Amino acid sequence: MPTKYVGEVVEIVYMDKDGNLSQRRIEVHGIRGELVYSTCLTSGERRTFRKDRILACKPSPFRRRETGKNNRSMTLHG
Repeated sequence: MPTKYVGEVVEIVYMDKDGNLSQRRIEVHGIRGELVYSTCLTSGERRTFRKDRILACKPSPFRRRETGKNNRSMTLHG
């Protein structure tokens, strides 16, 4: 995943350690070495993904807007 996606919302296809595939929309907070630090916009949880397990990545037409510093609710805009 290119560093140009830091601060952006992207859609990924991810394969976990057991070979299960999932499609996710994430906000990328940082990339360090082989790890991508992000927030999953479906669950609202902070997640760390291994770059070698991200099978596909593209910019999302949606972007995240937080409603408050400690408020977990968000609005997606297209």
